[in-house]
Amino acid sequence: MVALVFMVVLVVALGFYFKFSLENTQEKGEDACLVSNTVMLSSIANMPEIQCSQGGKRVQCIDTTKLMVFDAGREYKDFFTANCDQKVYFTQVYPEPLVEDEECVQGNYPECAIFPYYDPQIESTSSIIISTPVSLYFPMDDEYRFGRLVIEVLR
Repeated sequence: MVALVFMVVLVVALGFYFKFSLENTQEKGEDACLVSNTVMLSSIANMPEIQCSQGGKRVQCIDTTKLMVFDAGREYKDFFTANCDQKVYFTQVYPEPLVEDEECVQGNYPECAIFPYYDPQIESTSSIIISTPVSLYFPMDDEYRFGRLVIEVLR
């Protein structure tokens, strides 16, 4: 009888231990996802495929014409799906664009606001937004505008 009671108590105790251990592991995974996406902000801003260059030297800005033609989903799919799902895009902040929520395509460039960079086409119920300021260069007008690089961590 004592062995039976001991076994029941042991099973209940192990159940609680594994439940709390699993929750702790999930929290650490979410924290790792946020940390990796914060590091990814600087990595994306320094990708040579979208960075400005003048006279063969890199300049700290994002060339919007390169954003229009570069497909990050094809080239960097493993880079974006390593830890968690996210949506990456650039937005123009100042001067405010004429149409604020319009994605940039060949027909409305440069009068648009959002330059999609990577979109996994996944439905999500919530998201966490991480962003950093960037300088957007518009070579057609030869001007710089203030923007944001946004990583939307999908849940």
